[in-house]
Amino acid sequence: MPDDSRPLAMPRLAQAPGGSHAFAMPALPRPMPQPREKFVGFVSDEPSAALLRECLEGRVPADNRVHVVDFKASLEILAAMTTPEVVLVDLSGEGQPMNAVMELAEVVHEGTVVLAIGKPQNISFYRTVTKGMGIREYLGKPLSRDTVMRNLLPFIAAPPEAQATARGGRLLAMAGARGGVGTTTLATNLAWYIATELHRHTTLLDGMLNTGTVGLHLDLPQSNGLSAVLETPERVDTLLVERCMQDAADRLHVLAGLEPLEHAVRYNHESAVKFIQTIRARYNFAVADAGSRLEPFARDLLLNAQQRVIVMDPSMISIRNLERLTGLPGGARTLLVLNRAGAPGGLAQSYMEQSMGLRFDAVIPELPRIVPRSTQLGTPAAALRGPFRAAVAALAAAAGAGPPPEKRG
Repeated sequence: MPDDSRPLAMPRLAQAPGGSHAFAMPALPRPMPQPREKFVGFVSDEPSAALLRECLEGRVPADNRVHVVDFKASLEILAAMTTPEVVLVDLSGEGQPMNAVMELAEVVHEGTVVLAIGKPQNISFYRTVTKGMGIREYLGKPLSRDTVMRNLLPFIAAPPEAQATARGGRLLAMAGARGGVGTTTLATNLAWYIATELHRHTTLLDGMLNTGTVGLHLDLPQSNGLSAVLETPERVDTLLVERCMQDAADRLHVLAGLEPLEHAVRYNHESAVKFIQTIRARYNFAVADAGSRLEPFARDLLLNAQQRVIVMDPSMISIRNLERLTGLPGGARTLLVLNRAGAPGGLAQSYMEQSMGLRFDAVIPELPRIVPRSTQLGTPAAALRGPFRAAVAALAAAAGAGPPPEKRG
């Protein structure tokens, strides 16, 4: 989902030249009056309504703003009222939920934040309605208190502390769809590119406290700086973080750890949140290597990131695991990277995109000489001009770190 917190206008399906369909705003959008109510919700069953009321109690001006009606009735109610700032609808009774979204677009005011719940759907449906149709979040039923609090409540009634922590630099967390897809290599090179080529103060974080290799990729000595920070949450501040950093370039600072396997780092979720807030307050960009096993700290990095990147290789295992990773709660729209495209025995890019119903944001071809050699030497492969550097530049642009790379004519 997009990191931009501005409400998105709801689109409808319009006929494009040549007979294809394209999303467009309604021809006569309803004007947006002021002031508006904060929230109204419509669900088709009482258990969901009771759960929502419990989660919203004390957070919206009127606790009875959740109504038990079907989708058609909710459309009639919305058409007859001034649309609140946030609307929740239930699509579970609709045989064609995307068509239902189009109907909804005709009765809500522009600028309305629309949330939806309904039957569990595949990742293609989720990405279509959240990326292309203006729905800010879609949750499958049955709902749980945790999913409502984590995924819906921030849109309805974000607490003041959440608004405060939204300020600061961006945390971008990279996860591998499977082991060995090159997540660490790409995270290292992306951080290097943002710092040295885009001139942004950047930190590179290793999410694996016992088995991480981020430092090795940049020829840095072994360090226990990261675990030292996480094990003393009461002392976490900008000064401590800076002391534990290792400088890899003028604007690139690395915080990694390689603890003995028998050493379990004393770490909890609260210390991770405080650490992330400190990092974002100090640096323009933070790139985190979350790996593929999602160890506890790596998971916290992924769940608290403003941008997620999933690195895949051309395999069915990557496709299978993609839906599990994109199903993690929260977070902005996930960027997809295909690494080792064209590798012998691998799936074709076109086949993968057709199977997923998605397109890759960056594609890195199989480079059996350049990338492994750079890794062994501890130097960034993105320092060399060529397809790898171009893919890293495209990923940096997609993540909002800089302008799109120039295309050669």
